Amino acid sequence: MFFYLEHTMNLTQSNNLKLSALPSQLKKIICVCAVGMMLVTAFGCSGDGDDSLDDVKRIVLPVKGVAAVKRDVVRSLNFSGDIDAHRRAAIAPAQAAAGSRVLRIYVEEGHEVREGQILARLEDFQLKQLEVRLTQLEADHNRMASLHSRGSVTQQQFEHARTAFTAAKAEYEQLKNSIELRAPFSGTIIGKYVNEGEVYRGVPGYDGTVGILSIAQFDRMKIDVLVSEQELVHLRYGQSAQITFDIFPNRLFEGKISTISPSISRVSRSASVTIDIVDEKRELRPGMFAKVEIAIETRNNVLAVPLSAVVVRGDREAFVFTVENNQAPFAAAPKQVLIRPGLITLRYVEILEGLEENTVVLFSNNALLTEETEVLVTDIF
Repeated sequence: MFFYLEHTMNLTQSNNLKLSALPSQLKKIICVCAVGMMLVTAFGCSGDGDDSLDDVKRIVLPVKGVAAVKRDVVRSLNFSGDIDAHRRAAIAPAQAAAGSRVLRIYVEEGHEVREGQILARLEDFQLKQLEVRLTQLEADHNRMASLHSRGSVTQQQFEHARTAFTAAKAEYEQLKNSIELRAPFSGTIIGKYVNEGEVYRGVPGYDGTVGILSIAQFDRMKIDVLVSEQELVHLRYGQSAQITFDIFPNRLFEGKISTISPSISRVSRSASVTIDIVDEKRELRPGMFAKVEIAIETRNNVLAVPLSAVVVRGDREAFVFTVENNQAPFAAAPKQVLIRPGLITLRYVEILEGLEENTVVLFSNNALLTEETEVLVTDIF
């Protein structure tokens, strides 16, 4: 190689040419050729060159396998969100009672109460004022009724007196019921927003609730999810759902669809669906994060493989890589097998054609495999 370079230089000198005077393209060609010959000489003179290349070719890819077996393949819809009490209510007096002082509160947060139980009592100062006014309006109404019967007043005057008395009576009854606040249903006190001796103003509390107390039932919870219009056609009233919580690992809570919105949002193209959750032990609390799974199609006892075992490339044909069922770990050459998939879920793929039961398929590091790739099967599940 060095002789070739020296000979080239001699030729240029013998023709009274300088290397710097050569065209730039020719100089580049000479340099590339020189470097190339140096590399060829270096590898050619090295006795270990072929072994290094062979080592690169003999890279073995670790993979894992699983046997194709018969199982139930379930296609499902998955949602997530925060749960809430199925039934809750704010305990607040009528608007007419705003400005009244809270005399007594008989319960605290966390207390269990029964339907109809007295929870709080407000002062009756406004009630007494309204009672005096009601007595006056009742007297006016009775007098007008007597005069109207004798034709001494017009129908309009009588109707005016009767309307004023009826409205005042309704306001009195409403305010009377607001003096003693009772539980509308049996449940648990989950919020307290006013203390004894304070004046109730009717403003929102720390969680946005307008009231003195709030109550909820914990034996039944619910979760509201948004379902796209494509998925909504698969849901129906009473359909079962399985709910899981990160705080309760390895446990399933049963639920049922109780409400499906009759309209679809034009903005999100989705509808609201409510799922009731049975919680007889009262372990769940409003605000917990839940995951919901609703089965919409099931194939029982069919041959299936994990979704990750199925490879789909440019031609859109689906295939798997199989190996012999030996004792792992062992080296093998994978075989590419064309399959015809059936039901496809997030976990498994139903196999209609192409595989026999108990055939071992590769489900890891298989995206770029070929039949020429050497693999090391580390585990078979």
